[in-house]
Amino acid sequence: MQQLDRMPSRKKDTERITFVLSIAGIALLIFLKELLCVADNLDEIRNYNLSRAIVMGLVPYRDFNMVMPPLFIQFMALPLLVSKTLLMCRIAHSLFLTFTMGMFYKTARGETDHRFALFVTLITIPFLDIATYNTMFFVCAMAAYIILTKCESNRAIFVMGMVTTLSALGRQTSGTLLIFAALGLLIAFSDKGKRLKRSLVYLSGAFVVGIAFLVYLLSTGSFLKFWEYCFFALYKTEGNSAFYMDGVAGLVLLVAGGLIDILRYRKTHEKKALIHLVLGLTVFTIGIPIVDLMHMVYTGLWFSVTIAVTVKELFEDKIKNLIFIVADSCAVILSLAFTFISFSGAVFVDDIDELRYVPMMSSIDSFAEIAAFNRDLESEGHRVYVFAKESALLSIINDEYNAPYDLFLKGNLGLNDPMDYVKEACSDPDNYVLMTEGYQEGDWEAPEGVYEYVTTHCHPVFSYAQYVWYVPD
Repeated sequence: MQQLDRMPSRKKDTERITFVLSIAGIALLIFLKELLCVADNLDEIRNYNLSRAIVMGLVPYRDFNMVMPPLFIQFMALPLLVSKTLLMCRIAHSLFLTFTMGMFYKTARGETDHRFALFVTLITIPFLDIATYNTMFFVCAMAAYIILTKCESNRAIFVMGMVTTLSALGRQTSGTLLIFAALGLLIAFSDKGKRLKRSLVYLSGAFVVGIAFLVYLLSTGSFLKFWEYCFFALYKTEGNSAFYMDGVAGLVLLVAGGLIDILRYRKTHEKKALIHLVLGLTVFTIGIPIVDLMHMVYTGLWFSVTIAVTVKELFEDKIKNLIFIVADSCAVILSLAFTFISFSGAVFVDDIDELRYVPMMSSIDSFAEIAAFNRDLESEGHRVYVFAKESALLSIINDEYNAPYDLFLKGNLGLNDPMDYVKEACSDPDNYVLMTEGYQEGDWEAPEGVYEYVTTHCHPVFSYAQYVWYVPD
């Protein structure tokens, strides 16, 4: 009898050890990839630059421009209070990605089993980018899914209202859809007599977060600018879209997983299938209007669970543990290979405090020279306007923040006309305008007409690498 009692206990102990070791392995791969990759991703530089702006005392929207709500960059600014460095930002990103993938692994493990969940998690890591507001939204969507499928208490529903509203403060478009999708599913799968009460509880959670954010906007004087940048200016993002082939895999998994969810619900009327489909479609909106690997990886990850469940049901007896060992090993090798490839050729700088201990591209010395030259010009009383996609990197090197030029991208300038800034730069002969040769021609992020106007109304005075300094005629 005692031996029988020990068996469930030993099984639970084994499961705990397996879980801990899996999370440790996931964390190790993520930290290696995030800390050792070369910092040549401008999205990483720009996101770090936004968070450091907050640490420098600037207020989003009131003092600097951006198109997304502030929650994620505020969240990532907290570690920078300890150390305003890119290394600290990367550590924070690694921790958040580990939490995200650990949460996914645990959720997928409950849907399938340890083997399938671990493989899907490991094979995704090589394709993860930095943590962004998309990552935060994905976590919120997973939390909503867990609550809708497993929790019935009013407290959980209240928390879901808070979580979905927080998601909208990280990504306004997808987050707003998630708020209404979760509410609709809550009503659809609640008993008729409980629908009103549960809806009110859910909306109360949303209301608490909404009021707190409203107080923040009013107290910081950023209320009107927030609406301008994050909502009223959305119609000005025409042309700010792109489609890359590396996002196709996510679309394929979306179609396959979505069809499985639909067929499963039609066959069994299982609410979990419909909840997974509807919330998954909100995750898919992360890839709108930019379909690429960075945005579509979360869609692929979400719907891979449905595919894994189906594969498990059909072929569980035929798939041996050895196959998973080989598959997991290949996923780990792929992740390490990507890390090694990214790290190769990296250089480290000792004279730029915020970039110390971070692998940098070999051209970092050139950017340091450009930043130093700009400092010299400004010390002589000149104003230097930087129209270049690396503007944020130059600001980091000089320990400053230059709004709106550090995020001079389509859709990120509110209702302002980008050409107004260009005309201002070219209006004073004491100004200098720094641009790359050709200024992002063909780049879907760049406002149109900038290069043509500068080269028409200014003349070049000197150049360095692909950068040219102009002076107004």
